[in-house]
Amino acid sequence: MEFEILAWSIIAGFSRGINIYKNNTEDFNKAEFKKFLKKELRDRFGNNYHTDSKTHIKKLSKLKEDIDRKFGKILDNGEQIYFGRVQKIVNLYLKYRWVCFNERKPVHCPFDSNILNELGLFGIRFTRMTEDQYREAIKKVEEKANRFENIAEWEIKVFNSKNPFYQNL
Repeated sequence: MEFEILAWSIIAGFSRGINIYKNNTEDFNKAEFKKFLKKELRDRFGNNYHTDSKTHIKKLSKLKEDIDRKFGKILDNGEQIYFGRVQKIVNLYLKYRWVCFNERKPVHCPFDSNILNELGLFGIRFTRMTEDQYREAIKKVEEKANRFENIAEWEIKVFNSKNPFYQNL
């Protein structure tokens, strides 16, 4: 199950919008990047990960910096990955661990177009989201989710309501 969670988190973070990789990037390099991500997700965010919002953003930023440093030469966006892709991968990984393994609720939620639109942030795309835009989304979601125990519970309710498959379960 852990392998599936890692794979689907990365697929979701990579699967929309602009290219992740420069043209002609070899499959070997792509595989090394994904291997790195899987290891770092487990090492940095696995095993019932829990922290406060400010520290979580710092950890996301640190992972982004490490990705840029180690894999910038294969990345299409000026040799860096967008912060939005990193947050999507990490926050989805934490969401899956919460739902599948009954681990702690994540401090944040994965931001995608449905969630950003629900917050009225129509001009922001997770595939191009900056750290400042992420902070803006966190402020908005904290306001919107105030009647829920946390952001993750609000997001899962919105996610389920926007996906017809889950409405009839």
